[in-house]
Amino acid sequence: MKLKASLLLIVCTFISMNCFSQDDSIYFPQEEIIIDECADALDKNDCLSLKIENEVLDVLEGLLKKRNQEIDTLKTRITFELINLNQINVERIHTYINDKKLNKKFSKELNQRIAELHVLRVDNKKPIKNRPKYSLNYDYLTNDNLLKKIPLDSSSIFKGGVIEEVPLFPNQTRVNDLTDRKTFNILMQLHIGSNFVYPKEALEKKISGRVSIMFTIDKEGNVGDIKTKGPAPILENEARRIISLLPKFQIGSQNGVPKKVPYSIPINFKL
Repeated sequence: MKLKASLLLIVCTFISMNCFSQDDSIYFPQEEIIIDECADALDKNDCLSLKIENEVLDVLEGLLKKRNQEIDTLKTRITFELINLNQINVERIHTYINDKKLNKKFSKELNQRIAELHVLRVDNKKPIKNRPKYSLNYDYLTNDNLLKKIPLDSSSIFKGGVIEEVPLFPNQTRVNDLTDRKTFNILMQLHIGSNFVYPKEALEKKISGRVSIMFTIDKEGNVGDIKTKGPAPILENEARRIISLLPKFQIGSQNGVPKKVPYSIPINFKL
């Protein structure tokens, strides 16, 4: 009988921030994208944010015309990066809306619009190792297909590119964002594989299935807030045990500020 645990996906998002003592020159002034329409604007970040918001609204209004939308809150998120030629990296555009029925069409159309933005120049450009991400959020209250913008708090106002550094395993060397994430995922798979034990009772009762595990890596690098959801408590307990054995990590940060990072890891228990 072949037993296997498989790691399917790792997803992380940043939550909170605090003060951190590093060389701020790495992060500030923040990188700024100057598009054609904003060349003469006094606040070029605000101009870019308004341009992208207009694209978001145009896409949303087109989608909402095709369905009856009850009173609800729509939350949108747009993230993208540049390549070295001052062009938007089409492979690193991620758009999201908290409506499953709208998300696929919303992302497809908005991704195309973001990709078509013409970058005139980049101010305060960062080196390849520290490529920033551009993240924008727009929230709306919908009522009878009308959209009313919900003001963002000051911490969510777009101020330019942000350098994110994900948590790393203790002996992992920081290279760049994409490499760091790939290496982290590989090391996580190795950790799960080397510590995995199929519960005896689950074997006897032929219990299998996928367990979703949620946990956080805090600002000190400690693992906590472990939560599980699966087909049986005995599989959830094994998944929780494996995650509890993770080491203390090198901390994640955003523009040098320590971040509490949540992770979601589905593990398949297969007989």
